Amino acid sequence: MTPYGSDPDDWSSYDEDEAPTLPSRELIEADIRIVDSVAAALACGMEVRGRRLEVVVQNRVVILLGEVESEEVRLAAGVVAWAVPEVYDVCNRLTVAP
Repeated sequence: MTPYGSDPDDWSSYDEDEAPTLPSRELIEADIRIVDSVAAALACGMEVRGRRLEVVVQNRVVILLGEVESEEVRLAAGVVAWAVPEVYDVCNRLTVAP
């Protein structure tokens, strides 16, 4: 483990046990299913239809990006995303237009 404050460019103390691992095929396939399902659910949802939103999924976590017209629409989009099967968490980064 690298101590806090050490030089991040110093690879001499690199520990192979701490190397990042690639996501499994199952996780990647789940992310693809989730992004498709969330996008379809948002497109069908009357309260959020017609808005320009971006849906990103990583490790079964949905990230909603974009701008909406009201706080109610922002919250509704989060509820729609949470209702999709296999979603582990939702990060609602939607902003309300001034």
